[in-house]
Formats: sequence, C-alpha cells, structure tokens
Amino acid sequence: MIAVSLELGDRNIWVNAIAPGPANTEATGHVPAEVLDHVVNGSALKRLGGTLDVVTLGRSLASDEAARITWQTFRVDGGDTLLPA
Repeated sequence: MIAVSLELGDRNIWVNAIAPGPANTEATGHVPAEVLDHVVNGSALKRLGGTLDVVTLGRSLASDEAARITWQTFRVDGGDTLLPA
C-alpha cells in the first residue's frame, strides 16, 4: 500500500484499505450461537457489525472529503482488536 500511495499520490489518487471485523452476514448464520456470543462479548461495542458499517466508511473514503487521507487501514470491528482474546 505504501508503494501504491507514493506512486499515485501526485495524480490525486489516495489509497486506503478497510479491514472489516465480525459482521452479521449470511455466513454468520452458520456459526454456532456460543461462538458468536463469545465474539460479541469480547468486543468493545458488544454487537456484530453489518455490511452498512463498511459501505458507509467506503463511501466516505471515496468522497472528496477524504482527499487528505491516504495510506491508511481502517478497522471496522467494533473494538474487537482492542480486547485480549
């Protein structure tokens, strides 16, 4: 991501990544309830995210309002990475 950001920055192209965490999707319907409970209770926000959480951030990063943001990875995980396993 560093090299791409440096190569494209002078063309006014910014490069970012979104790293989604646990989310309520069709796939989580196949995960045992006790596993989901453990994931939810281990996160700061105590809830699963949704696709809209990721889409909203993506839209914002693609807008001109984010023109000074590049070379970043944004975690959309409800604070899951803040807490010990």
